[in-house]
Amino acid sequence: MSKGGLVSRLTISFDDGSTCSVDSPIGPFNLCGFGSGVLEVVNKGPVSLIGISLNSTKNLSKYPASITLNLPKPKRTLSLTFLSLAGPFIGRAFGYYNYVAQGKQPRSEPPPDKPEYPPKLKVTGIAESDPLDCWSYPMVANGYGEIYPYTVLALSDNGDGTYTAVFTLSNGQLTAWLDKGPTVMTYTSRPSSSISLSYVASVATVNDPYEAVAKVVEATSEVAVFKVRVRKARPRFVNGLGWCSWNALLGEDLSHGNVVRIVKGLRDRGVPVRWVIVDDGWQDLLNGMIRSIEPNKAKFPSGFKALTEELRGLGVEDIGLWFTINLYWNGAAEQFIRALNADGFKTSRGYVPKPELGEAFRLYDAWLKVVRDYGFNFVKVDNQWSIHHLYRGFANDAEAARAVELALQLAGSVNGIDILNCMSMLPGNYSNYAISNALRISIDYIPMWRTDAKLHTMWSAYNALLYSHFGYPDYDMWISYDPSARLIAVSRVFSGGPVYITDREPERTNVDLIRWITLSNGEVVRVDEPALVTRDVLFRDPYNEPVLLKLASTVNGYPAVAFMNVNKDGVKISEEFRLSSMPMRLSGQYAYYKVTSGEWGIIDPNGSIKVELGELEAEVLILAPLINGKAVIGIVEKALPPYPINLVNINGEVMAEAREGGTLAYVKDGAMNRVKVKPGERIKI
Repeated sequence: MSKGGLVSRLTISFDDGSTCSVDSPIGPFNLCGFGSGVLEVVNKGPVSLIGISLNSTKNLSKYPASITLNLPKPKRTLSLTFLSLAGPFIGRAFGYYNYVAQGKQPRSEPPPDKPEYPPKLKVTGIAESDPLDCWSYPMVANGYGEIYPYTVLALSDNGDGTYTAVFTLSNGQLTAWLDKGPTVMTYTSRPSSSISLSYVASVATVNDPYEAVAKVVEATSEVAVFKVRVRKARPRFVNGLGWCSWNALLGEDLSHGNVVRIVKGLRDRGVPVRWVIVDDGWQDLLNGMIRSIEPNKAKFPSGFKALTEELRGLGVEDIGLWFTINLYWNGAAEQFIRALNADGFKTSRGYVPKPELGEAFRLYDAWLKVVRDYGFNFVKVDNQWSIHHLYRGFANDAEAARAVELALQLAGSVNGIDILNCMSMLPGNYSNYAISNALRISIDYIPMWRTDAKLHTMWSAYNALLYSHFGYPDYDMWISYDPSARLIAVSRVFSGGPVYITDREPERTNVDLIRWITLSNGEVVRVDEPALVTRDVLFRDPYNEPVLLKLASTVNGYPAVAFMNVNKDGVKISEEFRLSSMPMRLSGQYAYYKVTSGEWGIIDPNGSIKVELGELEAEVLILAPLINGKAVIGIVEKALPPYPINLVNINGEVMAEAREGGTLAYVKDGAMNRVKVKPGERIKI
């Protein structure tokens, strides 16, 4: 920490436009004669938690407190902001490529081939007027003076071997984000005279960047509502391959017949789809509001029960239904609320859940009972960021967000329904994930657009540094015959989260690619834990700089790295990757194996490996521990060869047991050996 303490200045803002500034405040302080407050800094190991309470004799502003931090001057800063950095070009991309992918007439002009990212945006710092998004966007800056407002995580390289992480949240009666300075901005959505103790940020400076992020989140979870991912159950749909109706059918082509046709077509071709999402477009609507608890009769004439039964008859295990946290984009019509014998909050459009835990729970509980009885066992809940503006001026932002998010999760839990969260990357969302354990961590996939394959992959990779702590990260659905599908598939198996396709034409499905990332039973070949960006590119920009994007994790305990070329200009990139750049520390010798090229060799933790990739190419590197001159690579027909093997020690002899048939590769006495194996077969190494 810099000299002078963690907080250098505190500014309190009143509703009449006046302010009160306090220098170096820790503990109780006077509100310039208009009351008092307390600024708490609680130390939990290397983490400092910042909390504040206020009692004023005149109304506080909707932005009651700004807290300027005193931190080391950074060399580089990675920030995640919910300012809409894709706004200048993303709308045209959706309107063009979503329809091109279906063979239909585009509804907008094409987006630029090489959009500027991050764009230069003019912002006011006022949430009601700035272009905000439901997604988080990463950007690298030269210090805190260049970050955008609405930053929820700033990770800085201090240039002296230390790293500082600043994390903001929604807690108590305050929602917080980071602005230049760095300054923690707080928000309530309506004037008030008092604020009970609310924790708004956590800060840690340590010798490892990954530890810095983990520490600030874990320490904050002790005083906040959310629980970290590793303390919650993994949703079952994360394990297998899924299919979602959205890009395949959008809303207009969604129907019982089309869903069954595609899923049957996929399974008939050997694509082992284990779960399905019925996305937007199923509703019976009235003026943009959901009107009935029954699906649209023209699209689903026999109802949802007939659909879910037919899908299970095809071998589908889990089926999810899409809706929004406010029930539909414009809310619900009165008929919908009455059918559930519940109550709602009336907005200028339709009814939404009341911003009170008990009432919101009763509504969600009634609705999810209906969903469960239709045969669905999980839901995808979209538009969750709307809780930050649905109740603006009526209820406190942080309190409303907590009530609605917890009500949804509790209703899901008591009805045995898992939740895939979407459009939910704002503080009021992630700060309240006490039960739910999966969330989308980037804007929607845009099919057939090469730039989306680059930006979407990069956004997801860097967002995972933070959001994988709240739940299993969802990189979104994708089309297997997208020209960039191989790179997309690599990023998905390294995500550690749900993997699902959205093919419209089963006859075009890239079955070989699907087999590369799945086992025959539909289990997805995946890493053990959500992958993290490697150290060498943690503070770089793979879209604008000639560096490969790299994600690293372990698979079946083996270190693994994905290399991807997402450079904006499409240049070929050649690098020497040093193993010291891995997020985890390595020891001993390894046999390395490049999954795409088949190249292999022996390397120690101080060594480097050359990787050269053209535009949108990808490579996977496996590091197999070399013990007594032996190392098992795995089944080389799979994207992650170690995944479908078990190593068994029998009387001192190492046996490799295959869970899937194929070619087992292993290194012994300085040579690479390959042998064909059947499922369940054991090979002595």
